[in-house]
Amino acid sequence: MTWKAAPTVSDDTISVDNKEARMTDRGPMPRAENILAAASESILVTTADLDAPGPTIVYVNPAFERMTGWPANEIVGRSPRILQGPETDLSIFSGMREAIQGGERWEGMTINYRKDGSTFFMEWSITPLVGEAGQPSHYVAVQRDVSARVEAERQISKAREQAQLSERRKSNLARYVSPRMAEMLADRDAPLGRVRKQQVAILIVDIIGFTKIAESMPPERVIALLRSFYRRLASIIFRHEGSIEHFAGDSLMAVFGIPESTGKDASGALLSALEITNELGRWNAKRQSAGRQRIDAAISAHCGPAVLGDIGTRESMSFTVIGDTVNTASRIQELCRAMNEPVLVSEAIIEQMELDEDLNHPSSLSFKHAGTHHLRGRAQPIAVLAPAGA
Repeated sequence: MTWKAAPTVSDDTISVDNKEARMTDRGPMPRAENILAAASESILVTTADLDAPGPTIVYVNPAFERMTGWPANEIVGRSPRILQGPETDLSIFSGMREAIQGGERWEGMTINYRKDGSTFFMEWSITPLVGEAGQPSHYVAVQRDVSARVEAERQISKAREQAQLSERRKSNLARYVSPRMAEMLADRDAPLGRVRKQQVAILIVDIIGFTKIAESMPPERVIALLRSFYRRLASIIFRHEGSIEHFAGDSLMAVFGIPESTGKDASGALLSALEITNELGRWNAKRQSAGRQRIDAAISAHCGPAVLGDIGTRESMSFTVIGDTVNTASRIQELCRAMNEPVLVSEAIIEQMELDEDLNHPSSLSFKHAGTHHLRGRAQPIAVLAPAGA
């Protein structure tokens, strides 16, 4: 019988039993069995019996033997289902019968089994061969071992998921620390290294009269208020490359110059202090126009040496900044209330600002002396300044 690929028949056909061969201008065409044997892809030919017990294998080429480990003399006459196993996804065959009975090519991929029981991903296409009666007489399956491709795609997908997870973690970090700090925390196991002392600028912001405000509001409104407050502050602080060391209810402490100095840490803290007062002014204008209570804050800034390091446990780590510089910044913030000044900064941070690498300081960075004061817990008095335009 002559087998021909559906749906059309050409004069240039070759019968599998080699009873006819078309001549060409270069001599007779190669024998069909030689063509099939030379193919680099696995080729399997079965009968067209789709009803139970199903088709049987009538031919396999050497590439099939190499791919599956089944020699032709052991598998011819058996069902192609011998290649299936527990991990084979049989649902892929749902549309196969309709396609090949209609003379169409069908394609699919699933896990198949070699003779030794090992698995591999096989991708194949099945084409019906139409006999002289116009009905499929056999099916030809061209098969490919695509295990390497599937594994590569799996690794790419895994890498993509890990990258997305890393970005999500970095985005979550960026809610609390500057983008620069978030990059470092994400890329290093110990971003701060060993505990050390270095020069930093400290900014502290505290809501004035928050306890009284909170007593007059339901808890969910209090949380919403704090979120709105901190969101505005964080945007400004991160823009000037500061990191929020911690939130403590109605107060915030930001650090400029960690894990490494930017060369403009003092000016970053001072600009943040002034911009926060401007932002609170705009926010309060909206709040008061809506009949809501004003939110005022006391803001302080100071710079000097501080101790930096990671603290916590193996499962949960955080970084901290401690020392006299932090304590002094906190005491200056308390002084804001006593002097009724929204912003007070130390003379030390003004001096450091003049030494910052950013020499083109905005004109807004103008401060006036606000006296020398004794701070709680300190023996020596300290000179403080207030914004000149306040």
